[in-house]
Amino acid sequence: MRFALVTGGDRGIGRAIALRLSSQNIFTIISYRKREDEAKSTLDLIKSRNGKGDMIKADISNKEDVEKMADYIRDKYGGIDILVNNAGVGFSSKFADLTYDSWFKQIQTNLTGSFYVTKLLIDNMMNKKWGRIIFISSIAGIYGAEYLTAYSAAKAGLIGLAKSLAIEMAKYNITVNVVAPGFIETKLGKSYFEWLDSIGYKDSEKNYLSFIPSNRLASEDEVSSLVSFLASEEASGITGQVITVDAGASLTPGSVYKRE
Repeated sequence: MRFALVTGGDRGIGRAIALRLSSQNIFTIISYRKREDEAKSTLDLIKSRNGKGDMIKADISNKEDVEKMADYIRDKYGGIDILVNNAGVGFSSKFADLTYDSWFKQIQTNLTGSFYVTKLLIDNMMNKKWGRIIFISSIAGIYGAEYLTAYSAAKAGLIGLAKSLAIEMAKYNITVNVVAPGFIETKLGKSYFEWLDSIGYKDSEKNYLSFIPSNRLASEDEVSSLVSFLASEEASGITGQVITVDAGASLTPGSVYKRE
């Protein structure tokens, strides 16, 4: 049995990924920062579907927390074979209003946190000469997104990290890839459109959808399906790639919000 860690696996895309991996006979560990009830709910779902897993509290932006999590995983399970760096935060703000604290929190969690987790858990993969590392970025990290400067910068950083790491890890039979979702039907996605509406944009989500060829948002399950494939043996020839899951949104990039 292989072992996986999904950071931020307590809800949203992370939950969907954890459920998908655990259904593939992968022991799936989920990390969470503060929503213990949601993490437990995810773990209960895993077990109710005959999967196996565990949960651990860790703030990935805190190096000491990540060190404790890594020690726990190594001591109890010997390490992991599959790492999904999913945990992240995003705050909408005009650039002129973007605070230093908000900037550093988003960079620290989305980019530096993923570095901490990967750095401290990659050793088992290197020793086994087999591993899968998947970073959850965003189309905002490829094309940018209005009022998400810090978030976009951090997600773009993940792409550079992954591409460089993929080159170095290839000799160890470790693949490193990036999944870049568009806006998904999650609380985070909905909150962005609600914020846009609050600052004077009219029907921002409706306008966004009108620019997508499929006229819909991608789903969590579509993201988790791709992650599951990239984590499999069948994906051994795919590394250093950035794959979007956005129902075609990236075919028409750019500003899609209309002021009233």
